[in-house]
Amino acid sequence: MNENNSKTLYLFVDESGNFDFSPKGTKFFVLSCLCTFAPVQEREKIIDLRYTALKHGIDQEFFHATEDSQDTRDKVFNIIKNLKDDFEIHSVVAQKNKANPTLYVEEYKKRGKEIRRIVGAEFYQRACRTLLQYIFNRPKFQHADRIIVVLGAIFTKEKQSLILRTLKKYLKEKCLKSFEIYFHQAKADINCQLADYCGWAIAIKWERKENRSFLLINDKVKSEFEVFKLGNIEYYSYK
Repeated sequence: MNENNSKTLYLFVDESGNFDFSPKGTKFFVLSCLCTFAPVQEREKIIDLRYTALKHGIDQEFFHATEDSQDTRDKVFNIIKNLKDDFEIHSVVAQKNKANPTLYVEEYKKRGKEIRRIVGAEFYQRACRTLLQYIFNRPKFQHADRIIVVLGAIFTKEKQSLILRTLKKYLKEKCLKSFEIYFHQAKADINCQLADYCGWAIAIKWERKENRSFLLINDKVKSEFEVFKLGNIEYYSYK
């Protein structure tokens, strides 16, 4: 990673898995982040791949690992693998059935009735704080004088509000640097698409035990912290 180009650290955050805390939901929730001081370096290779696809009759508006064909995924991962070392990936992995329900269940009364709903506020905050802690403990990132955080714009307003509160609180208390937080459509930003691909590779490694894609980027992945690794209690079982 060329740290001399800029002192602005860009963080592109992606999540995999869902907030269904039941046997029907995903086994894992993975929060990943692509970290770089040089968000433009060699990204033209991704742009070139898109226009090559269009030239061959493939309607490639943007890159999204879950929806792209295997051939497209292979090409994108090959580009990521060979990009200069200007970025690294950090991730937090949570085995959801080990999460205490108090981390994701909200209970309150409304018009005399007990209301119980899945919010996941504390769960997400714990994952997010842990991810940021790993990132800012890296010596190469501690010299940054400005932080730009970019997240996908797919979240509901309630989820965006939760994310903003979590990020702002942590950055103000722990980072002590100037920062901005944005919600952007992934298709509008190449780095969001790269973060999506890397996050997907990590997620399927854990969810499906598929390592093929992960092995292509494992030298970029600097952390995969298991939040509940030491937990012995499983609050429900998977089918």
